[in-house]
Amino acid sequence: MYSVLITFLFVLFLAVAFSLQNSEPIIITFFSWRFQGSLVIVLLTALACGVILSVIASLPSFIKKSRLITKQQKAITELELTIAEQATKPKTEPIVVHTPQS
Repeated sequence: MYSVLITFLFVLFLAVAFSLQNSEPIIITFFSWRFQGSLVIVLLTALACGVILSVIASLPSFIKKSRLITKQQKAITELELTIAEQATKPKTEPIVVHTPQS
């Protein structure tokens, strides 16, 4: 967990440092849409969009794993109850069947 946080902070630091060193104004044209702003805003917006898209892309697997964990925890609880019931039952002697020897 800490390695992910450290990596995230390192990437964020590099993005901010790069953006601050490249603060000249630029014009972005996308079809008929035009945007004029500093390179800092464009780079940080692109970084934020990438983070948001990666979180959205990882949501299905996270949800699937959490459902699987919940299902397995229920199964574990049921098995533990079964074990507890078996432990409280009185133990009986095994039935021995004697067969006549010829």
